[in-house]
Amino acid sequence: MFLKNFLLAATGAALVFASGCTNNRNVVVLDGFTHQASVDADYIETSYRAMHYLLGNARGNIMGDDAFDASRPVIWASTVDLNNYGRTTNFGRLMGESLAIALQNQRKNKLIQMTMRTGTVPVTSDGEFLLTRDARDLATKFNAGAALVSTYSVAVDRVYVQCSLINVDQNTVVGAVQFDLPLGPRTEALLKGMIYPSEAAGILQARSNH
Repeated sequence: MFLKNFLLAATGAALVFASGCTNNRNVVVLDGFTHQASVDADYIETSYRAMHYLLGNARGNIMGDDAFDASRPVIWASTVDLNNYGRTTNFGRLMGESLAIALQNQRKNKLIQMTMRTGTVPVTSDGEFLLTRDARDLATKFNAGAALVSTYSVAVDRVYVQCSLINVDQNTVVGAVQFDLPLGPRTEALLKGMIYPSEAAGILQARSNH
């Protein structure tokens, strides 16, 4: 239905000529004014909600092997920069931990931390949904059924996070969720590697004036 509606919107002119009717649905949804955020999101609560949505919509036991097997372990890694899969930050490490803990607490899967065993992350430069050889080997060793991978993208006023659950046997996405966080002072400090208040004094002062 979504694809049908999208095609209808994209080919509206042709449809008017052919059927004499119009379609006013738009794909783009406006999201308010862009401004510098002075508040941050609750990473823990946000991660639980995101994982609840992902798991609630993940493909379960269906015909064939292209599904999420909740009885097998899940490998995971830090959330990485969408523009550079080999790079992460304090924000990415914290977000990866939060998502993994939320998954474990909701499904009780055994978790295997990819970043503790290898220097690579389980995505390749060819595409964010393609597992590296190290990830596949690790999955085989521990009979893992899925990999939890996530990326982030920094925008002028927020950070977008994309999280996918990948079936390691078929190398296919079986569940996904996307959410955004305000680019508040805490998030900016984590992205820039600032730890102590004295390091982030400039950021905190600037945001307190808004």
